[in-house]
Amino acid sequence: MSSEDKLTVTLRLPSTLSAYSGGKSQIALKAETIEQLLNLLEQQHPLVWERLCTEQGAIREHVRIFVNNQLISDASGLKTVLKPGQEVIVLPATFSI
Repeated sequence: MSSEDKLTVTLRLPSTLSAYSGGKSQIALKAETIEQLLNLLEQQHPLVWERLCTEQGAIREHVRIFVNNQLISDASGLKTVLKPGQEVIVLPATFSI
C-alpha cells in the first residue's frame, strides 16, 4: 500500500509537549494504526516521540493515548486501526494519593 493510501489522522498534544514539536499542538500524520503513527512520529518529531515512548517503543507509564475515548495502554493497543480524520489524543497521566 502506498503512502497516498494511508489515512491522515491528527495527533493532539498537551501544551507541555508543544515545545518539542515546534510549537504545534496538533500534528497530521498518515497512519493506519497507532504503531504506524508512533513510528512516523519518531521520524518526524523525535523529541516528542522520546517523551511518549521508551527506547523499546512502548508507551511510557506516565502517558495516556486515547482513540475514540479508549485508552491505548499495551502492545495490543498499538494495533488499533485508525480512520480518516480521526483524532489521537495524548494526555499526561494524573496520579491521586
